[in-house]
Amino acid sequence: MGRNAWRFALTLVSVAALATTGWSLYAVARHYDAPEIIAVAVFLVFDGIAYACLHLASEASAAGRSAFGARFTAVGMAGVSVYLNDFHADLIRGGTPASLLFAMPTVGLLLLSELSWAGHRAEARAARTEQPYRLPAFGGWAWALAPTLAGKTVKARAVHHIEHGPTTAVTTVEPPTKHSATEVLRRRFAEMDPADAIRVAHDAHPDAPPAELASMLITYGVIVDAVQVALVLHGQPDRITVDRDDTDDADPDAPADTDDAPQATGRPALTKAQAILDAAAALGPAFKAADVVDRVKRINRITTDDAYVRTVLHRERKAEPDDGGRPMEGGYA
Repeated sequence: MGRNAWRFALTLVSVAALATTGWSLYAVARHYDAPEIIAVAVFLVFDGIAYACLHLASEASAAGRSAFGARFTAVGMAGVSVYLNDFHADLIRGGTPASLLFAMPTVGLLLLSELSWAGHRAEARAARTEQPYRLPAFGGWAWALAPTLAGKTVKARAVHHIEHGPTTAVTTVEPPTKHSATEVLRRRFAEMDPADAIRVAHDAHPDAPPAELASMLITYGVIVDAVQVALVLHGQPDRITVDRDDTDDADPDAPADTDDAPQATGRPALTKAQAILDAAAALGPAFKAADVVDRVKRINRITTDDAYVRTVLHRERKAEPDDGGRPMEGGYA
C-alpha cells in the first residue's frame, strides 16, 4: 500500500512539474513563431531527454557501469531548460520570482528522481559487496563547535577510503556457548538409529529392565517404550560366560606332558584310487566307467577318466583272493 502511494505521489508531482516547465518552454518557442506542434515538442525534448538520461544513469550505477556520461547529459539538458525558463521570465518582465517559478520544477523533478533511484543502486552495490564512501555522522553540534577538525576528519577518512578501500566494521566475537553433557548426548542420540541407542544403553546398564532403559533413553531424546526395548534386546544372542579354572585336574602321579584328553587326528586325504573304489561300491552291479568318473567328480571333486577307472578296478579284482574260479559279482562296462 505504501509503495503504491509513493508511486502515485511521484507520478502526480512529475506531471505537475512537466506541465509548469513545459508551458514556459512552449511560450519561448511561440515567441520565435514556432508552430504549435514544434512548441510542444520543445519541452518534451529538453525535459524528456534529461529525465531519460537520469534513468539510464541509475541503471548504469546499478549494473556496476560508469554513469558519468548519462548524468553529464542530464545536467546539460536540464541546464539549457533552466536557461530558457529564465529567458521566458525576462520576456514577461517577471524577474527572479518568475525565473524560479518556471525553472525549479525541472530541477526539483530531476533531484527527486535521483533520490528515488538511489535505494535501488545501493542494493545493487551491496549485492556486489561494494561499499561506497559515506560521510561520518558527527552531528550538528560537532560541526558547529569544531568545524575545522570535523572537516579535516572527513577529508582524512575519504583519503583512507580511496587508498585502502572501505573499512570493515569491527564485530565483537561472542564467547562460545557452553553446552551440558546431556545436550551434547541428545544431539548424538538424535543422529543414531533408535535400535543402536537401545543397545548402547543396555551395554552401559546390562542389568536394567526394559522399562528403566526406556525411561533413561527418553531423557536423552530417544522416545521409546518398554516393549520396543524388549523387542530390540530379544533379537540379540544370549551371551554364555565360561569360567575356566587355572588348576590342573590331572592325577598328581601322571607325567607332566600328559594332556587332559588324547588329541584326535584328522581324516587322511582320500586318494583317487580309493575314491574310484568307493564309487564302484556305491553304484552297485552293472555300472559303467563313465558313471564312476561322474560320481568321483561330483562327490569327491576328483577328476579322472574311463581308462584309469578300468585300470583301478582291474587291479583291485586281481588282488582279491581266488574264489574257485567263479567270476566276480558285478562288473563294469
